[in-house]
Amino acid sequence: MAPNIRLAGEATTRTGPPRWAMAEVTQILCPFCLKANLPHARFCQHCGRDVVLNNDVASNDPRRYRITRVIKKGGQGAVYEGVDQEGHVYAIKMMLDRFHDPAEQAEAVARFNAEAEVLQNLNHPAVPRVYSHFTDEGRHYLTMDFVRGEDLEQIVERERCLPEARVLAWADQICDVLEHLHERGLIYRDMKPSNVMIDHDGGVKVVDFGIAKLFNPTERGTQIGTPGYAPPEQYQGLATPQSDVYALGATLHHLLTGRDPTEEKPFSFPPARDLVPSISQRTNDALARALQFKPDDRFATIAEFRAALRPQREAPPPQVRVARPTVRIPEPAAAQVAPSPAIAPQPAAPPSVVRPQPAPRPGASPAAPTARPRRNPFARLVAAFFALVRFVLILALVGAMALGAYVYVQRPAWAEPYVAPLLGPVSPAQPEITPTSVPATPRLASFDLEVSVPESAGIGDVRAELVRAFEERARVEFGPEARLNPNALPAPIGEPQVVARASGQVTYRARVQGYVYVP
Repeated sequence: MAPNIRLAGEATTRTGPPRWAMAEVTQILCPFCLKANLPHARFCQHCGRDVVLNNDVASNDPRRYRITRVIKKGGQGAVYEGVDQEGHVYAIKMMLDRFHDPAEQAEAVARFNAEAEVLQNLNHPAVPRVYSHFTDEGRHYLTMDFVRGEDLEQIVERERCLPEARVLAWADQICDVLEHLHERGLIYRDMKPSNVMIDHDGGVKVVDFGIAKLFNPTERGTQIGTPGYAPPEQYQGLATPQSDVYALGATLHHLLTGRDPTEEKPFSFPPARDLVPSISQRTNDALARALQFKPDDRFATIAEFRAALRPQREAPPPQVRVARPTVRIPEPAAAQVAPSPAIAPQPAAPPSVVRPQPAPRPGASPAAPTARPRRNPFARLVAAFFALVRFVLILALVGAMALGAYVYVQRPAWAEPYVAPLLGPVSPAQPEITPTSVPATPRLASFDLEVSVPESAGIGDVRAELVRAFEERARVEFGPEARLNPNALPAPIGEPQVVARASGQVTYRARVQGYVYVP
């Protein structure tokens, strides 16, 4: 199967990722041997190949890309994290060309360019934003937005059965994406949990549009999707909007019940309520119809499926409009005239009209309107005083918490006599590095180092020990006055490797590279 893209789309038109999607690059990887190189290297120092992408043939994309990390690698290609010359971060999807027949290769490249153009023109916040596609040294690439998150397959493997309300909220967003595609005559064909990402904000991102399969000679023509989720007609080369309805129903059934359809008999989905009784009858019935064997027995459109999945909302109670009572101030007694018995009574007023008040008896003093009691000024002053005291206490509490966090994390020297009895001495995990006051021209150094740490130590402790060992080695090589720049500490090339375990200690080996200043 094609590697999944971990991407996020945006609904705005732009020429590059947002400014926040930038990173400081400390090393780049060769796209061929995947070994580390210096950030601005032009050729790989290990295999000699060109490490810059999109400079092989002319293209409409002026950006030049460098790979910084491998996200996923498979038989048909890989997905990398990379940057352009301005430091913008992208997901870079690489597809391998496996054709040997020149005619078939030309057809696959033409289809790749056509489908890449279609993806590039999609404009939906939950669809990956494609920036460019190009060919570099016989490999085909797409550059897209990059997002950190996890897919639904990882979530359901960890939690097994997911809450219905949570799944239905995701389903509503997925239906919106599929409607967007169907309105443009596109069929997704491969809906499954691993192709739906949940980013750190909880938003849905539908990924992996199967474009990598264009370069697989064994899967020419209509793609059948993923067994277990794909409907029967896709195995016959047919795909319609009802095919996406079926695949989405299979995906939601898996999320709600924890039953993986790839491990069961094909096209067999027991009622969801039989597996998880807490699932509502409405959702159970919607899934049962979406998973019908014949396309005509399913929902005709994703919009119908979406409406069937949405929980019914109770109608609000009818609102009764009540007329507000009106306070009428009667006229002075001298101006009032008692009603004459000869005057016929007036008809009753409608309910929304306030009836006039009867005139007071002769000689009676008019009723004064009810006056709003005035608040005691002293009580208002006391309330303001206590509000001020409460505000000062909250401000002092927040300041104390901030000061405590600063002392706990930074361990300043002035606070050490007070916190040392509580927190113990300063941990040696972070090396103390004193920058030189007048550094000479920095020298790039690279050492193969081994360090030992307790088994309970984390990767941060390992890196700190490697930095300390690098500094000691630098002082041996360049003299006791050699210093490191605390703002640009040396770093291992690649991940440190475990070489030995003994007596509760783990020994790591790594090649560490950085700059050394000699006064």
